[in-house]
Amino acid sequence: MSQQVRAVVARSKGAPVSLETIVVPDPGPGEALVRIEACGVCHTDLHYREGGISDDFPFLLGHEAAGVVEAVGDGVTDVAPGDFVVLNWRAVCGQCRACLRGRPWYCFNTHNARQKMTLADGTELSPALGIGAFAEKTLVAAGQCTKVDPAVSPAVAGLLGCGVMAGIG
Repeated sequence: MSQQVRAVVARSKGAPVSLETIVVPDPGPGEALVRIEACGVCHTDLHYREGGISDDFPFLLGHEAAGVVEAVGDGVTDVAPGDFVVLNWRAVCGQCRACLRGRPWYCFNTHNARQKMTLADGTELSPALGIGAFAEKTLVAAGQCTKVDPAVSPAVAGLLGCGVMAGIG
């Protein structure tokens, strides 16, 4: 059963963002539903709003986040409900030649959740970097979740998913 939550959405290029009700489906195979505890503001979100990344509006903004897994879909074994996680903008496939050579940062087949989150009227959203974490909850590929020590502050942990990952690699 899907859930309705509040989220920050960029509806069109350069327009002010708005707080909207969105619909988040239950996780399907390989997916995880995450309750967001903290999400940093990254310049990439401004690029999305300004149309600098793509023109697939409306965008569900936010990607530098940490939260708690609430539910997982079939086949998910690396995370479970209750796990504190950082959300990564790359979920590597584990099967391509880069992954098999131990270089997942060069993965040729990164992926995101297959199901779409939507506005209340059914309009499909494009989640920023496949995450869309300026929301109370988001749906991601389970591979985008990395378990971390729950003693870490969510505000600090969230930075690992983008600031550290993009800055350091």
